[in-house]
Amino acid sequence: MCFSESIVMRTSPERAFDYLADPATAHVIDPAVISYEPDSLPMRVGTTNVIRVRMYGMPVTMVSRTVEWEEGRRMVLESTRPARPVRGRATHLFEPVPDGVRYTWSMEMEPIGFGGRLAARLMTSLMRRNARRQQARFKRAMDGGD
Repeated sequence: MCFSESIVMRTSPERAFDYLADPATAHVIDPAVISYEPDSLPMRVGTTNVIRVRMYGMPVTMVSRTVEWEEGRRMVLESTRPARPVRGRATHLFEPVPDGVRYTWSMEMEPIGFGGRLAARLMTSLMRRNARRQQARFKRAMDGGD
């Protein structure tokens, strides 16, 4: 199960990439983020990210690994924990367009084990809604000059 959402922002691909890659801006783009802690800065292939979020009022810790990193153009993160019932793979793509940058967030949800299919469907729906809201905040930050 997957989705893909795109927006165009009035900034350069490099600036947008750097903003999204900065752990300090994670809570601006997604207010549910309590903390975002990569084990290496700058981030690169192999970086492990510990992300604490508030989901339905409860603190949740997730871990992802950076599996692709093309500075200023593309980053791919894959969930490692929790290991079940879904493994997520998020691709963030930054493409130059005449008005600035097209940012596309694609997400693939792979069912793992018992309950995986149902969980993947629910997570895909939840993450798609979240992606749209995050992109709107990201656009405001980029277009507004933050």
